[in-house]
Amino acid sequence: MNKYKKFSILFIILFLIISCSKKTTETDYILSAPTDLVLSQIGFESIQLTWQDNSSDEDGFRIDRKIGENEWEENYQILSENSTTFIDSNLFTIDTYYYRVYAFRDEIISGYVGSEINFSYNDVSFIEPFFTGIIDLLPNESFEYRVALKDSNGNYVQRIFDVWFKFLYKPEGTNFNNIIFNTNDSISVQSENGIASVTLNAGNTPGTAAIKAYTYNSENVEISTTHSDIVIHPGAPNSIDVTLGGISTAEDISGGFWRLQVAVMITDMYGNSVALGTAVYCSLPENPEWASIEASAYVGNENENGETYPGTAFTFLEYDGYHTNDTLLIQVEAAGIFIETEEVILPIQFPVMDIIPMNQHDSLAWFESDPESPDSLIASFHITIHDGQNNPIDNQQVIFFSTLGQPVDMCTDDDDNPYTEQTGIILYQHGRIDKDWMFYRDECPPPVGDEPGTITGTIIVSIPGTSVENEIPITLFRYP
Repeated sequence: MNKYKKFSILFIILFLIISCSKKTTETDYILSAPTDLVLSQIGFESIQLTWQDNSSDEDGFRIDRKIGENEWEENYQILSENSTTFIDSNLFTIDTYYYRVYAFRDEIISGYVGSEINFSYNDVSFIEPFFTGIIDLLPNESFEYRVALKDSNGNYVQRIFDVWFKFLYKPEGTNFNNIIFNTNDSISVQSENGIASVTLNAGNTPGTAAIKAYTYNSENVEISTTHSDIVIHPGAPNSIDVTLGGISTAEDISGGFWRLQVAVMITDMYGNSVALGTAVYCSLPENPEWASIEASAYVGNENENGETYPGTAFTFLEYDGYHTNDTLLIQVEAAGIFIETEEVILPIQFPVMDIIPMNQHDSLAWFESDPESPDSLIASFHITIHDGQNNPIDNQQVIFFSTLGQPVDMCTDDDDNPYTEQTGIILYQHGRIDKDWMFYRDECPPPVGDEPGTITGTIIVSIPGTSVENEIPITLFRYP
């Protein structure tokens, strides 16, 4: 082997050693940039981006965006590896959109591919109401009022716009979407597929109304329409709802009778309040001797607190408190039209409750020395309910509670719940409940030496829906 060959072999070996010992750094790595970026407007609010992925080991892709003359939004979107498409949605600015797409791996970023597109949509040129003739409304009748947003070619504008509705003038109570406001105010809704709508509700007062609907186009120019042929007519009564004053709200007119306010709420065929001043006539078709009603009233009259309410007439019912919890039929006519008969239940007025032990004791005792001493003992008592004029009240429900013992079911009502009972006639006495309550030896602590064990419990009785309650204490003893 000659010197030249030896030198060549040594050079090759040295090159290989140096190459193998040299580390590959991240800066030596080159990531291929994506190519062929295509921008397309799809729909009226989206731009779609597609590109060619030219790298095989990227972590993902980064997208920058710029709108018109604004600054670039760097890292606007970060996508996963192998991505080749992205849809930019919910766009609302009409302008030129610029995009740049990069591939990246760790901290390495490829070159980018860029493109631009002029984004636009059909803008609002005019608004027209669906109803150009006269709109006739009964008092408190509802009507869907709609307008169309159209472009310069008469097509519906698909993009969502805020549309405002306001009254230029209106009768009292007429409103949009059941919101009462002045003619200086407006309500805003969003269009859908080129249509914006509100619910137009007539008030109780007849008259005429005018509506202005308006929006702003992409250049912030107001686009509007006005509709003034809206007529509010008086409406006919159709149904009623009778409400009596509640517990302890009547006036004592002596002789066991009570004078109770009655509210008659009258609505039209659409379920809305009838006009103010509508004449109302009330009667009791069964003509009971123990009740009467003031016949004449009118919608909008004052109640006993000096208040008025839409569609409501106030009158007064007088009844014998002895008939509390009885049902009564009230018939109503409005504007000379018979409507219906309503069944009501007469509420108790200023109730009073008495609890009396029937066996005249308020304590129970066990004797440990007596082998025949039972494990349980019963205390009996009766409850009576009267109203504020001492009328005994039957069919009045009461509820029991106790810290000791448990009730014995007397089966005097239908729900089989021993903690509730109803007053009735017992031993010729009206408004009465007899009740047994059972107590157990184990509830009382045992005696200590010569001292008896003792504990006191309380039985509480209350009338639902009132603050009326009464209680009776029971003391238990366990003697040695």
